[in-house]
Amino acid sequence: MKALKARRIKIKVGNLWETPVLHVLLTKEDNVIVARCLDLTVSSHGKDEKEALKSLADSVKEYVLTAVENNAVHTIPDLANGKYWRMYNELEAKQSMDKLKRSLRMSFKSVTEKELSGFPTEITYG
Repeated sequence: MKALKARRIKIKVGNLWETPVLHVLLTKEDNVIVARCLDLTVSSHGKDEKEALKSLADSVKEYVLTAVENNAVHTIPDLANGKYWRMYNELEAKQSMDKLKRSLRMSFKSVTEKELSGFPTEITYG
C-alpha cells in the first residue's frame, strides 16, 4: 500500500443532505486507487482518484441510509485504525508544506525585502 493523498471532502445528496467535512485517505493498492473515509470506516476504489472518490461517495450514502433505515444513526461515527490516521496526518502536513513553498515562491518572485518590510501583518482564520 502506497499513501497518495489526504483530502477533506463533503458529500452532498441532492439538496437534501450534506456531510460535515470528512477525512479521506487515498492509497494505491494492487493497481487501484483506494479511498478510505477515516471518519466512518467506509472505503471504496477506482481506477483513478476521481472514480475512487465517486465510488466512496456512493458507499457513504448507502452506509448512512442503511443506518437511518435501521434506526442506528448512533453507530455512524466509526473511526478508522490509527495507522490510517497517521498516514493521513503525515500526507496532510506534507501537502500543506508544499502549498506554503509554492505560495512563497509565487508571492515573492518580484517583491524586494524592502517592499515586503513596509506591509503590515494580519491574522485570518480558515
